[in-house]
Amino acid sequence: MVNLRNHSSRVFNIITAVILTALCLLLAQLTKINFHKLELPKDKPEFSATGISASVYESDGDTLYYVVAESALQFPDDDKIHFSNLTFKAYDKTTNLLAQKLTSANGWIDTKNSTAFLADAVNMVNIASTENKNIILDTSNVSIDTASKLISTKENIKATQGNSILTGSGAKFNYESQFLTIESRVKIIYVTN
Repeated sequence: MVNLRNHSSRVFNIITAVILTALCLLLAQLTKINFHKLELPKDKPEFSATGISASVYESDGDTLYYVVAESALQFPDDDKIHFSNLTFKAYDKTTNLLAQKLTSANGWIDTKNSTAFLADAVNMVNIASTENKNIILDTSNVSIDTASKLISTKENIKATQGNSILTGSGAKFNYESQFLTIESRVKIIYVTN
């Protein structure tokens, strides 16, 4: 005779083991984290960094641009990198000397369309061969478009060169042609040396 009592408990144990295994596999599948599809909160940074220093070089190894910032952060699904205490230096391609230095308390750079915005305490120094020929611009809310090589603002601007002072409201500066246009309320104090 076959003992049904022992046989049925083995079948029950096998069926229970199969069901538990299937449930474990299903639970593992449901709780698997896919980091490529992980949804991050839109109001919190995806990354942040402090003490940033970056250089862009020409093909011959000469420095073209140099950027330093106290800190930076980027939010999910955003092409903008937000900076604080930014210093940007551009070097002349022919002489390898510093041509422009730009500082700002805060702003952002859009990595997708190569534009930037500098909000507060914007200072730009256009370096000349002698220090008293340097042009120093002070303003705020500056837009930079690297494709058109144009820096512009609608805010008040002050430009100094030696003892000469130019003030106005709104400005455009083409950093390729080195041409500055003041839009309105222009006042000039010109001092010859």
